[in-house]
Amino acid sequence: MKQIFSKKSRLLIVVAVGLLLASCIDGFNSDWTFSSGVTNTTLVSPDSTKVTFSKDINGNLVVKWPVVYGAGGYQFSLFIVDDPAHPVAVGDSSQVVDGCSATRPLQEDTKYKVVIKALGNTKYNNKTALKPSNVLYNTLLPAYAIIPDGTDLYTYFTNNAVPDSTHELAYELVPNGQYTLSGPVDFQKHWITLRGDKVHHPTITYGISGRLRTTAGFTLKYLDVDGKNVGPDVTDNAVLLMSSTPDPAIYSSTNQYYIISKDIFFLKCNFINVNRRLISDAGVKYCIANLVISDCKIALNALNDGTGGVIYLYTGFANNFTIKNSTVWGNTKVGGYFLRYSNAGRPDRAGFVSGSINFFNNTFYNVAYSNQMANYSGMGSASTSSGSTVYLRVSQNIFVDCGSQNVIRRLSAGTNTMVKTLKDNCYWYDGAFPQVGEIDNANGDKSGTGYGQSPDFSSASTGDFTIGPNATTIISKKGGDPRWLPATK
Repeated sequence: MKQIFSKKSRLLIVVAVGLLLASCIDGFNSDWTFSSGVTNTTLVSPDSTKVTFSKDINGNLVVKWPVVYGAGGYQFSLFIVDDPAHPVAVGDSSQVVDGCSATRPLQEDTKYKVVIKALGNTKYNNKTALKPSNVLYNTLLPAYAIIPDGTDLYTYFTNNAVPDSTHELAYELVPNGQYTLSGPVDFQKHWITLRGDKVHHPTITYGISGRLRTTAGFTLKYLDVDGKNVGPDVTDNAVLLMSSTPDPAIYSSTNQYYIISKDIFFLKCNFINVNRRLISDAGVKYCIANLVISDCKIALNALNDGTGGVIYLYTGFANNFTIKNSTVWGNTKVGGYFLRYSNAGRPDRAGFVSGSINFFNNTFYNVAYSNQMANYSGMGSASTSSGSTVYLRVSQNIFVDCGSQNVIRRLSAGTNTMVKTLKDNCYWYDGAFPQVGEIDNANGDKSGTGYGQSPDFSSASTGDFTIGPNATTIISKKGGDPRWLPATK
């Protein structure tokens, strides 16, 4: 009898638990669900401390909250609050949810605000909660440290050593903050993100000896960088100068390169007064596995010596280089090179099967006007019996007064061996379509989609590259950095 009673008790418990769980699933479709004896009351919204966040199999954000008994459902809203003064709704801004969860698309590096209000239920004479529950959530890498406004970063990192860690460490600068960099900061083997605010970028002003250096993965994002104090005659002048003392642990004795396997990544930064280099390898034989520049604006002064480059990896190379959704311009007709590697640099020599050079949706103006957009003969000669192992992808870019009318020829290392994917690129040089150099050249754009049209920039001299209304072909093909297309302004 005792055993039978025990089994019955367990069955009742299971049923009760099932009903309790169902109360959060069935919502107000079930009379029992949200009542639980709660009547004639003003409800209270879900406990904000018990709201949880997770990702579903598709990478969407799933928000869950505890049941409020007696509720007739919930009003749910999700806002992007990168700029708290201007929240942006994600999906329905006042969705009525019959249940205890909601799903929304999720973005990286984004701050969110969740708003949940318990709704009344007329059947039980329960009134809607007077206040919603507000919960903040973000997808940012948690900040290891927040550096105060007005700080000299050289002094800060001299006094605050980066701790040993196998994980990425994020140092955060405050919105609209003003920072200086009076001397070199070498992060060495530490995997570092140095970031600002997505909406209100802080500014780092380099002193004459200011350098950011690394021998590991490194990310710079949501920052403005001013190099006005470091002249073009300073030979090691670079926004990012690779460390002269590389981490011995990343050295490949087989390939004789220091291989940086984690990305070096510039995201949504504005670089002004770049007087010599954006990136330099400091004469050390590095191979950067992935070098990515995305959503950046890069303003070059009359900077370049005739042999250097804006990105100058003259002893090594980047196995995969990508620049996308960015604007690079010279305040005058800048000479030199845009992208230059050691002529020995190619994927197989650093142990890679293949490599790539990728230009997607960029606006270039006055870059390598009288010289070369790229120089890296090794990337042109890399091949196996099956063909080239280097992929050149150049799509929907605008090149105005760039590369001595030989942009594609130089990006393809003067050969037809690379595997090329070229699409809808605009070429314009000295007020005309340079068809002879860009299209008719033996190593030019043979895609059949290259074209010439004046972009009619609004004010190139002040860094405004908004496409003019007469540039209908550029607009229809969505050419150049997307931020300058009229539809996005």
